[in-house]
Amino acid sequence: MTMTYYYNHFRKPKSGNFLKVRDLAIESRAKMPNPGFVTATISHPQPALGSNIIVSTTIFDSAEEMDKVLDFSDSNDEILERIQEVDTLCESSASVIGQVLHNTGVPEGFTPKICVRDTVTAADGKLGDLIAFLSEAIQPEWGGVPRSANISVPIGRMNFNSIRATFFYESLADMEKANMDLLSNTAMVSKVVELRAAPQVRVVSRVVSYTPRTS
Repeated sequence: MTMTYYYNHFRKPKSGNFLKVRDLAIESRAKMPNPGFVTATISHPQPALGSNIIVSTTIFDSAEEMDKVLDFSDSNDEILERIQEVDTLCESSASVIGQVLHNTGVPEGFTPKICVRDTVTAADGKLGDLIAFLSEAIQPEWGGVPRSANISVPIGRMNFNSIRATFFYESLADMEKANMDLLSNTAMVSKVVELRAAPQVRVVSRVVSYTPRTS
């Protein structure tokens, strides 16, 4: 089965450069024909370290497709110079490649404004069970609001038991409705607690640019 991959580029702008980094990241991502999005962090568990992070995400339909783009980028000075131009405006710049294990698809006419990234670490011996449970749990609608969701794993990670659940909503109000519905489902909450090694870590961001899949 062909798996979908993603490329994340995390940038923390230097003081006074947020707008420049945001706009250049949007401009750079827009040059890619692939679907993707750019987010800006609005709520982070470590505010002093993680606020105002700009994350560019590009989606690839296969590892082979990502290979081709990476090979092209590595040999194209114009692309590398554009990356360097943005990075000089930042305190830090880092990339992450990951694999999407399961996704719900995108509702028709959906325009995401809020991105929620939850990092969950499975208890020893429970990784497969946690992935299977979360992949099924994200399928039903929560709170009667439209959303998109996926379960993924970064290819390089400090803890092999860590996975990421990502959710997209059209507003904070919709996110709140979904969260209230989820928390009221005691059986689901109890199962997550049973399968995880520690409480999940959540980062909430605004979607500042979105390029949907065209086919």
